[in-house]
Amino acid sequence: MTVLFWGLMIFGLSFLLHFIIWKIHIPQKQTKALLEVFFSSLIVCTAILLISSFNYSRVRSISPAGFREYFHLYIFFISLMLAYIVNYSALEVDSPTLTMVISIANKGKNGLDKQELLVLMSDGLLVKPRIDDLVSSNMIYLEEGKYKLTRNGSLFAHIFIFYRKLLNLPKGG
Repeated sequence: MTVLFWGLMIFGLSFLLHFIIWKIHIPQKQTKALLEVFFSSLIVCTAILLISSFNYSRVRSISPAGFREYFHLYIFFISLMLAYIVNYSALEVDSPTLTMVISIANKGKNGLDKQELLVLMSDGLLVKPRIDDLVSSNMIYLEEGKYKLTRNGSLFAHIFIFYRKLLNLPKGG
């Protein structure tokens, strides 16, 4: 129960800190910033817990007991953090399906004209922002009119290629 309590508390604090920082200024490299915020929160909170548990018996009774519980706390927190970051990246840029559904919903009972939908679903709205994100995240770069993978981009791509092969999924998106 201690691991669950402190894991959720530290995650909640990290989320609140993330929310405040994003309200002030949205970082250019959001995934990196999220990792920094969440890992920093985990380390600072762990240090506070350890120091407090040595100095105050009341804190000692509710803090994780020993290395094993702290290890479980870290595993639990990192799992929550990674799940959040993966979902956050999906919310960062509108998905094609979400864009279509919201556009149709905004038109109400009259519906959205087919031609309007085709214009709405252009490469400028869907593809360009994703390419810009990949460039700003140092996953790809433009050289002589061609996009090429960086070292990080290659590693990222190979992880997904391996995973798709592992699941015996067909090539493609």
